Amino acid sequence: MMSGNNEEDGLWEKGTFFQSMSSEEAKRKLKTFYKKHDEDMNYSCRKCKRKISAHNRDWHDGMCDNCFGKENH
Repeated sequence: MMSGNNEEDGLWEKGTFFQSMSSEEAKRKLKTFYKKHDEDMNYSCRKCKRKISAHNRDWHDGMCDNCFGKENH
């Protein structure tokens, strides 16, 4: 339990990112969950067009770490 808060309070903190997906999409994305941020660099950030990994495509809303951080933190 979080000090002074219930667990649900943390879900709405600034910087929290959620994205809904189908179970099929979740299965596909789980294949890239443990990939490093410099593996499979065959994609482009949807904001700045910098090369990104399959992990960032699937888990950082299609953005490089820098753009994702600016948008969500």
